[in-house]
Amino acid sequence: MKRKNLYFIAVFLPLLVWSCKGEDLPDLIPPPPTPSGQEGGGGGGGDTPPAWEANRGQVVRPSAGNGWTVSTVRKGITYYAYSGKDAVTGVNQEAFAIDLDLSNPNYTVALTHTIPAAVTSDVYKDNKAIVAMNAGYEAGSIFIKIGGSTKSAIPNTQISDTGVPNWKSEAAFFCDGVRNVSIAKAGDLIRPYKAPDEYQALVTKQRNFYMQRQDKFIISSAPMLLDDYNPVGETYIDNTINNWSSLNSEHPQYHQRKRHPRTAVALTHDNHLILFVVDGRTTISNGMSAKELTQFLVKYFNPQYALNMDGGGSTAMCVEGQGNAETHLVNKPCDSGGRADKQRARDTHFVILEAQ
Repeated sequence: MKRKNLYFIAVFLPLLVWSCKGEDLPDLIPPPPTPSGQEGGGGGGGDTPPAWEANRGQVVRPSAGNGWTVSTVRKGITYYAYSGKDAVTGVNQEAFAIDLDLSNPNYTVALTHTIPAAVTSDVYKDNKAIVAMNAGYEAGSIFIKIGGSTKSAIPNTQISDTGVPNWKSEAAFFCDGVRNVSIAKAGDLIRPYKAPDEYQALVTKQRNFYMQRQDKFIISSAPMLLDDYNPVGETYIDNTINNWSSLNSEHPQYHQRKRHPRTAVALTHDNHLILFVVDGRTTISNGMSAKELTQFLVKYFNPQYALNMDGGGSTAMCVEGQGNAETHLVNKPCDSGGRADKQRARDTHFVILEAQ
């Protein structure tokens, strides 16, 4: 018994003396380390926010110089053009953007649906638009609602006849035909993306989500690039896939990893709509992957939400007073067929119009 008492005194007497000195007791068991936040597209852990949280609420626009030119199209509509070796991709790029202040009552935003399909410059001309830009993928893969009427409700669970599960409708652009605009996902995002075993059920869920929305205009697309500042476009690709170059060109792990001409739509914290295109497949402009497009938008515009649209040969933007004197096409579409300016006819377009 005496030995036990001596052991108790030997262990706890120093702690008692430490406490009497007015200092905190040392931890007998070290606490577990606080988990750190994930970088890039991951969510935060513990008390450490993810790195992208620092961008929240920050208003960013390019300044003239360092490859950028900036001009006013009309009051509340700014045109940006970039040409040079971009710091994000490290290669030559030619990119173009429109910044529309959605609080300006002089303009409206809408989607057009044209059957038969039309090139962007014709849509620009026929709608007497201030700006026109290509929008959606093939109608069979996406949801399209125009003026309150559903034109396509994701009829195909696969991409055309490729056998690739349909991945092209994870989020959508919504608007009321005036200036109320939003970009939202149709459910939890899959990152890195892999078609679930029950991909037909996923498409059904997405279709039902869009059918229940009351918005006058809807067009779905993928991948989501920015979701409330979270750069989810950075993590869309599964970097563990080594044979991606042998995949079908419509496979998402090929489609979004490779550099292509790109089209995107975005919304900023200060209620501005960004329409964006970048050319590709040339030495003058290499194009971007989904990850690079996400990083480029964050660096130069820092949108709260952003969505990748149809790209490649479909990428085209017309701007009043800019570009080609006849067509007002500002970029150089890479499609090889059709008209002399090589635009590809598409059935859906974004347009910015003068308010009536």
